[in-house]
Amino acid sequence: MERAALESISSDAQAFLQQLDLIGRRALFVRVTRDELARASFLDERLGLQGREGFWLSFRQIDEIASMLPANAPLPDFIFHIGHCGSTLLSRLLDQVPNVLGLREPLPLRDLASIGRELDSPLSRMDSTHWHSLIATSLRLWSRPFAPSQHTLLKATSTCNNLIAPILQAEPGIRAVLLYLRLEPYLATMLKGSGLDALQAAPGRLQFLHEFLDDTAIRLHELEPSEMIAMGWIAELARFQQLLARSSSSHRLLLLDFEHLLADIPTMLGGVLRHFGLPINAGAGNPDARQSILKAYAKNPAHAYSAEDRNHDLNLSRRSHAAGISRAMRWAGSVTQRYEQLSALRPLLG
Repeated sequence: MERAALESISSDAQAFLQQLDLIGRRALFVRVTRDELARASFLDERLGLQGREGFWLSFRQIDEIASMLPANAPLPDFIFHIGHCGSTLLSRLLDQVPNVLGLREPLPLRDLASIGRELDSPLSRMDSTHWHSLIATSLRLWSRPFAPSQHTLLKATSTCNNLIAPILQAEPGIRAVLLYLRLEPYLATMLKGSGLDALQAAPGRLQFLHEFLDDTAIRLHELEPSEMIAMGWIAELARFQQLLARSSSSHRLLLLDFEHLLADIPTMLGGVLRHFGLPINAGAGNPDARQSILKAYAKNPAHAYSAEDRNHDLNLSRRSHAAGISRAMRWAGSVTQRYEQLSALRPLLG
């Protein structure tokens, strides 16, 4: 592809970075409109690629595009979270603010997070320098504006929390919300479904927890499924607390309990807007649009799902999975008491 074509792509917000091919060392771009991005709950395989215009660029060509992006190119802010804790709902509420575009879970972020956990291994497909460079380029490509004054808010997948530290270190202008649930409602939420994504993420989360505690006594094969979910929650909340304890990044992070958000949306949403430097008087846009969002299932807005529906489901899960929840709560209580490094998590269990 000639340089003129690469220059055109570098300024074209509709050329969306959709997928990385680490084996072929290339990336897939697909053509999307702003409305398609705003409607999408997930910007992964579910975006829908059949019949969509697309093209592959080599990593070398992406590096060339990066050199063409303006030095003051806008950067996105982030929503990081522990999974199944209202991050999609928060993203959709923020979408109602003028000039905000929410991008929900771009697939390449998951690949970059996976590579990040392997960087120290001789089997890694990418070295640290190129990994950091590809993160920086990806963020700038995703935040190319469709219109002046656009503010891009990027919601990551819950398995991407290992990207928080390197992104904050490399990009001093980026801010993030760290969204979570207390452990008991988190367990009820996860166990009312299969909890499969939390169980799949357990090895990576335990690897972080071992490093955080400087102790490998917790062994994955010894844990029951509900205890694995609790272990993952402890790992991610420990990661959040570690980040908040760093003076260099704490002011750029906002720890937010989803249930506190639901209990007082105007106040809590105002705090989020203030954190991101967005206009407070914009609120969350049209009140009717806000109510429509709150009465629908955020991941599938065509499906009605109110706060009352959520409470009903959680209480049903608490009854159906009482034994597993109780076992996981006891295990988490024991672990947080055993390790002083986890003392800040004790008030967040129940």
